[in-house]
Amino acid sequence: MLKCMILDRDIPALNAFVEYLEQMNAALADVRQLVKRKETPIFVREGNKIIRLKEDEILFIEGFGDYAKVYRSSGKPLLSQIPLKRFEEILDNRSFCRVHRSYIVSIPHINSIEHRRIQIGQSLIPISNSYLPILMNVLSVQE
Repeated sequence: MLKCMILDRDIPALNAFVEYLEQMNAALADVRQLVKRKETPIFVREGNKIIRLKEDEILFIEGFGDYAKVYRSSGKPLLSQIPLKRFEEILDNRSFCRVHRSYIVSIPHINSIEHRRIQIGQSLIPISNSYLPILMNVLSVQE
């Protein structure tokens, strides 16, 4: 019969090794999430056309009940039959943030924030009181 003996001096080394394995597991989970996101393109139906959207071309999305208007860096806005809530679930939460009941913005496309409004290009998007702390947390800014 074999018995495992652990000496007191081995415990810190084992704890450090377990912590390292936990960090590696978390890093792998992040990589899996990124790969999964890159594999899933966003397709939007506009009328009888289906258009593929790239996340980096989306400036912001404006909700209209069961519809959403997607403003892009190239081309005219798309009116989609996908509700804003579904876009919120689909889009990467590190690159996009809901700032109002009717708006989701692309964080990399924000030009400025002033008087509870976000400027993206020539558009001004309101920030509601309930979503302001979430936006500040995403931007890592103190209120």
